[in-house]
Amino acid sequence: MSSNPDFDRWYAARHMREVLRPEKRLETFGSTLINYSLVSELADHPGKVRVREGRLEAHPPRIIVPHLDAITAEGFGEEAKQYLEFLKLHEKELRILCYGCHLRRDNFSEQILTGTPDAIAHQVVDEVRAKATPRAAVLIGEDEPWDVSIIELWRREVVRSARGNVAELRQKGGLFKDGEK
Repeated sequence: MSSNPDFDRWYAARHMREVLRPEKRLETFGSTLINYSLVSELADHPGKVRVREGRLEAHPPRIIVPHLDAITAEGFGEEAKQYLEFLKLHEKELRILCYGCHLRRDNFSEQILTGTPDAIAHQVVDEVRAKATPRAAVLIGEDEPWDVSIIELWRREVVRSARGNVAELRQKGGLFKDGEK
């Protein structure tokens, strides 16, 4: 780790590798449990690898809708007022999804093994596949700050799932008010 915690977090997020991604995207209407295994090399002990296992619970996306009718443009110029009217006309296109997550330590474990991160990660992948867990992830990341890799996994899963979640919300009618499309 460096003396700059911001750099350490950025480095950990950018250098996390997904050896095995969850087979299914995040659920649209319910919570999703992702079982993760994070493999990281111990900085001070070459040939030693830490494997951390736990669960990440991703909450279903919530729809955030702006309430533009409540906004007034007192003291603003005509251009600003016209732009606000434009936004009001296109309010339904301004909806966004908000995702949340909960890191659970109830099934958390860690162990130290001998080997390289790649070799150990592939052993873990074989074990996960033997269990046929559809929402499992095997990652290789930094040993410290290790939990940044788990948050990065969640962020990547949100990006991967958003399009499908939006399509499912549209199909089920949960994205628009009655009569909108």
